[in-house]
Amino acid sequence: MKTAVFLMNLGGPRNLAEVEPYLYELFADPLVVTAPFGPFRPLFAKLISKLRAPSSAEKYQLIGGRSPLVEGTEAQARALEAALGPDFTVHLAMRCGHPNTQEGIRAALAAGAEQAVSLPLYPQFANATTTSSLREMRRLWPREKPLFEICSYPDNPRYLEASAATLRDAIAKVKPENRKDLLVVFSAHGLPMSQVRKGDPYPGEVEKSARGTALLAGVKQFQVTYQSKVGPAKWLGPDTSEWLAANSRGRAVVTHPIAFVSEHLETLYDMDMLAAEAAREGGALEYHRAAAVGVHPEFIGALADVVRFTLERAVPSPRG
Repeated sequence: MKTAVFLMNLGGPRNLAEVEPYLYELFADPLVVTAPFGPFRPLFAKLISKLRAPSSAEKYQLIGGRSPLVEGTEAQARALEAALGPDFTVHLAMRCGHPNTQEGIRAALAAGAEQAVSLPLYPQFANATTTSSLREMRRLWPREKPLFEICSYPDNPRYLEASAATLRDAIAKVKPENRKDLLVVFSAHGLPMSQVRKGDPYPGEVEKSARGTALLAGVKQFQVTYQSKVGPAKWLGPDTSEWLAANSRGRAVVTHPIAFVSEHLETLYDMDMLAAEAAREGGALEYHRAAAVGVHPEFIGALADVVRFTLERAVPSPRG
């Protein structure tokens, strides 16, 4: 039976012209912006995307005029397809931007898919990301064809090994004389506290991934922080840049994008520029950032393992 695997991520603009449409889709999603706008949500999304597009475009310009997330996910798709073998095809299903879920489904059906697996590229579950992507696939995948879902894999051994490998590589760049009092910071995308208070498991799963990565990398002390806050509401903390500015003096700093498996704005701008500047201004001796796991063989192996395990369980998703 031919199985389509959908790699789900938030997506990103492939050029500067796509910045505003990408932001519109992002802010129009009621799981991303949970305020009860009702019928006025499209108007809100249109207004906020138009207001934010110029500043967002400036940030994307600084990292090459686009988000590399789509091409990075395409590389992951090809690697996973090779790992799974000829009975599988792997497709992208970006929640915002292109190729979107509908485009991914069209390609899968053209390739002869008889069933599908939804595979979010968010190792840690959050309603704003994971649930949003899964619901879109449930809505669009043909009802007569089985659909299986993977929700999260924060402590998958092979994922953790890939995560630890990138951390070890970053630590290796620190001068030997500065490793004694090394500051390791795991930075994850933030989440509004209103969602956390509703029971969202995201912060607990981030902590689980950070602990597992640190253990495998031989790191005994670390800090989990959160980045990319949007709007005035209270979000998960501490904030990555603020924490680094206050705690980096006289220490070598290594940050790790624990909730990101691909390079994109949150790693190349928020971490490589904003967090690095905060650490330097805070008196850090050195600053290094671990790479996203990308196509690390252990990460691709982890994805293949969870796909196979999900199919072995043979429990299709609820289609409501």
